[in-house]
Amino acid sequence: MPSHLPAFRVPQFPGAAQWNGWAADLLADLTGDQIEKRLIWSEDPATRPHPDPWGI
Repeated sequence: MPSHLPAFRVPQFPGAAQWNGWAADLLADLTGDQIEKRLIWSEDPATRPHPDPWGI
C-alpha cells in the first residue's frame, strides 16, 4: 500500500478513492462530522475493520 500518498485507487474498484489513515484523519478534522471514516485494512492485527465498509 502506498502509505506515503494521501489517497490511491485499486484496480478492482476504480470508482473509489482509498484514503490512508493519516489523510482520513486530516479530512475528518477539517470537515467535522460531514464525512465518515471506515477502516478497511490495517497492518495492525489488533485493529478491527468496519463490518460493512462499502455499505453506503
